[in-house]
Amino acid sequence: MKKIILLLILLTTNYFTSFAQETVVYPSEYGEFEFSLWSKIVLEIKEVDNKKLEYRILSYDEYTTPYSFENRVDLFSLRPKENTIEIYFIGAFYNDGNDDSDWKTVLKIKNNLKKPIKYKADIVYYFNNEFENTSVVGAFPGTETSEVWAHKIDDIILYDFEYMD
Repeated sequence: MKKIILLLILLTTNYFTSFAQETVVYPSEYGEFEFSLWSKIVLEIKEVDNKKLEYRILSYDEYTTPYSFENRVDLFSLRPKENTIEIYFIGAFYNDGNDDSDWKTVLKIKNNLKKPIKYKADIVYYFNNEFENTSVVGAFPGTETSEVWAHKIDDIILYDFEYMD
């Protein structure tokens, strides 16, 4: 029952926050964007100088299937577009997801660039209105990276993308 209630809360939250994303025309302009939980995003990356990068949104779709850490599935494109980063910002669970403590928030990223990147992220925890900075790891070319939070995250802003030294 807890699993059903949590899923309904997560889906309802995304329903109301997704309206803000509908006004963006894809591909978007270059900039920084806020992404809601239950999102599948493809970013196109453009080099500004030797190291600094900027991005625009090529596609932004709802993705409501919770991710199982035990029954992992490959979420990413088999033939990704060059100079892109694919992102899933979704709910995830361990075990069968029967206990509240089994549920997490995951940011899965696949770097389709030819160089490793780093970036920064600010998040909003569930029932909170303030963004706060969170630590993240870099992403290497052709690899998948996962960030996992023990609590529900409503929104995330990704920014300051750059090539790693």
